[in-house]
Amino acid sequence: MPGIAGRWDWHERSASVRDAPAPGIRQGQARPWAGHEHIMPQLSLAGGAPTQPVERILILRLSSIGDVVLVSPLLRVLRRHWPQAEIDFVVKAEFADLVQHNPHLDAVHVVHTAERLAGLQRLREKLASRRYQVVLDLHKNFRTQYLIGGLGAGQVLRYRKHVVRRWLHVKFKLDTMQPLPPIYLRYLQAAAALGVRDDGAGTELHWLPGHVQEAAHALAPASSDVNVPLIALAPGAGYFTKRWPPEYFAELASRLIARDRECLIAVLGGEEDRAAGRQIAAVAGSRVIDLTGRLSLLAAAVVLARSRLVVANDSGLMHMAEAVKTPVLMLAGSTTQALGFFPQRPESRVLENQALACRPCSHLGHAACPRRHFRCMRDLTPALALAELERWLRPVPLR
Repeated sequence: MPGIAGRWDWHERSASVRDAPAPGIRQGQARPWAGHEHIMPQLSLAGGAPTQPVERILILRLSSIGDVVLVSPLLRVLRRHWPQAEIDFVVKAEFADLVQHNPHLDAVHVVHTAERLAGLQRLREKLASRRYQVVLDLHKNFRTQYLIGGLGAGQVLRYRKHVVRRWLHVKFKLDTMQPLPPIYLRYLQAAAALGVRDDGAGTELHWLPGHVQEAAHALAPASSDVNVPLIALAPGAGYFTKRWPPEYFAELASRLIARDRECLIAVLGGEEDRAAGRQIAAVAGSRVIDLTGRLSLLAAAVVLARSRLVVANDSGLMHMAEAVKTPVLMLAGSTTQALGFFPQRPESRVLENQALACRPCSHLGHAACPRRHFRCMRDLTPALALAELERWLRPVPLR
């Protein structure tokens, strides 16, 4: 199908094999920022590079799953560069698990949305007592600006959202955002004055033994054998135009099971994805275990780490899969690479319809297709997705 593009570069798991693209699929170009990951703009801190040790650093990124995961490279290099500093993090309560066990942090402070302004005021007073020297605002919304306003921090560094360039890209389809780096590198750029540089190790997640047990218990009804090939499907996303149709996920699951009867499919997602999970399980049969709404975030991360590969939308679970080093096939609907949220690992791949002039229709997504055809997703058929997966799954059996 003209215009449908797949991008999957094999540098780690099958470096010696470079298969020809499947019919209708063309290989994507290299990332425009490739080779520049380690070149960070050197900003000044209070007129120059820090001449005295930085003792206390506060980082704010309140939501959502993917955005919080994408901060992890910054946390790692900050700790390496300032090993004696106290590094704290502010995040919404529902996403706190993503950083709660990160060894590079000293404390995690949570924002309870339901507490509104009174809760923010209490948190601001608590943070003010810490007397942070440097504050990194990686969110730049009302809540973070309110919190920062009462801290009296020596220096506030902020993440650039490039709002105008993003608007031009969405509204007029201008490629002015190329070659802006992906989001995780923009977070690193915000902290460049602290002397940090990208180490190329990617994102990461940390969990406890209890999360491993939770995941194992959830998978046990279908299989307790760790050698059984597991493929994870993540049908959810924040907006409709980012979601591959549930019936497509169901058909893909059926095709994967038909390909290998020992294959186990795990469907992951939150409470809001339970209808999709039930639909996929109903169609694909007993080799599908529906885990939507049943796991904590970090238990889901363990399942992703146990999986051979993950099929996902542009969603938080896609970023979590990358953080646990599992290859991803991402179905890209209304958003594009220029917006900065595509997978970054070299073995991951994106399937997208590059022939549509209406992409991107939003940097976040819509509740319905503005053009009413939803071709950005509907043209990405299960057969095309399976063809992409076949390039990785060969030879049969899976393992």
